[in-house]
Amino acid sequence: MSSYEVGSVLWIIHTDRPGLMAYRVVEEITKKTLEGEQIQYLVQAAMPKTKTVRLETIKGNIYEDADEAKMKLIENATRAIDGMAVKIQNAIDKYFTKAETVIETKTKASKKPKSNGKLKEGYQWMDLEDGTRAQVKIPEIMK
Repeated sequence: MSSYEVGSVLWIIHTDRPGLMAYRVVEEITKKTLEGEQIQYLVQAAMPKTKTVRLETIKGNIYEDADEAKMKLIENATRAIDGMAVKIQNAIDKYFTKAETVIETKTKASKKPKSNGKLKEGYQWMDLEDGTRAQVKIPEIMK
């Protein structure tokens, strides 16, 4: 366990709930037993009317410097954002690429016009970029 000076400020990034909190070491308790020496720290949060608590009861990562804590928060946020971007990219690859393949397959399959080559009533021929010729129904409002 690390050693802290009474009066020093500790920056703790909580692991049980999101957030950063500053605590001041208000008491150091040294206990000597047959098993050895044990040191406990009592800390108080930087908030009004807070009680002192034992440092070891706080779930989180302790930093003795605000810049250190800030860099860790930025690192955590960057890792989370990167994870979200990878997840979304995987969804794009899975769903959008799959959809494009289906459209492409349908387009290739429809390249052959019907054997009679007659235009259905209310439809018009349209030549697509890839050379496919399709019958398309144009809505009345666009005519």
